[in-house]
Amino acid sequence: MRTLMNDAQRELTVVEDDELRRYELLVAGSTVGTLDFRLLGPRRVLGHTEIAADQRGHGLGTTLIKAVLDDLVATGVRVTNYCPAVERFLQEHPQYVVVLDPSHPPMQAQVGRSAPLQQLVHTQHRRLRTLATQSQDPSLDGFERRRVADQFAAVAAQHAAAVADVLLTAAKSHSAADAAALVDNLKQFEQALRVLKGRAYGDARFLNLSATETWQEVERLLAEHESWETRIVSGLERLHGTDEAADLARTLAKRQWSSPTRPHPNSPHAGVAGRIAHLLWRLADATWDELEGRGLPTEPADHANQHSALSHYLLGTTDDADTPENSGNK
Repeated sequence: MRTLMNDAQRELTVVEDDELRRYELLVAGSTVGTLDFRLLGPRRVLGHTEIAADQRGHGLGTTLIKAVLDDLVATGVRVTNYCPAVERFLQEHPQYVVVLDPSHPPMQAQVGRSAPLQQLVHTQHRRLRTLATQSQDPSLDGFERRRVADQFAAVAAQHAAAVADVLLTAAKSHSAADAAALVDNLKQFEQALRVLKGRAYGDARFLNLSATETWQEVERLLAEHESWETRIVSGLERLHGTDEAADLARTLAKRQWSSPTRPHPNSPHAGVAGRIAHLLWRLADATWDELEGRGLPTEPADHANQHSALSHYLLGTTDDADTPENSGNK
């Protein structure tokens, strides 16, 4: 553990945790913010900045990012950045762009109508982030927190399985290393989801873990997952173009609704074996969900209209204002 910044007056400390591969912001000794990173030789890849829900709005994210970038500049380490918060900071403080490695820029597709697959995964990531935040809301009673956490675990498990079936299959031929890294992340992420669900329902194997520790691990792996998935999606969109990427987006969204609703980290995740395992687990999970009366999100109604709610969900778009081309479809 290495200290990057220590502000005794405000009781703020920023440290680097090599074991967890993240920077941490502590207030009065308690971790309230993190910035994940990966090591690629002498270079670092910045993943996701997260500030605890009850600590947001006080500039702590900026404090964390500034301390990290100050240290990276001072030590001469170059980075590839995938974090939107870091990107916004760099735009507002251009003197820090020297930290970026120009020979290894992030693979980013423009998020617009020309990037349907990117839009979809960003929409799904935001949904998971929202559920994760709601699950840790201290104002909710224990029953409601458990219900929302169960929703998060179900949606995350479905998303992980769909990503394995659709994106890994599409990416394995041109980015095998990234696909392998994502498979490893999916296994760890599903194991963390199993711990989260087990702890919420009183599984004795996990009761020694605190809720804070459990969620920190889940959110760390979710941030890592977002980084790898975004990289793979960007490559797929550059390789296949808009039309094929739109088909992949539809396939990914529909596959999510037919994927297992529980994490199965020890099952195959890729290839034919993975798809067969997901199919069998989906049948088993649906049976248990029915027996438990588990309330889960339902699939959006499929409308033929290209401007329907489903099309906006699949493509991650918002409803356009009335235009001549759209008015006849409403």
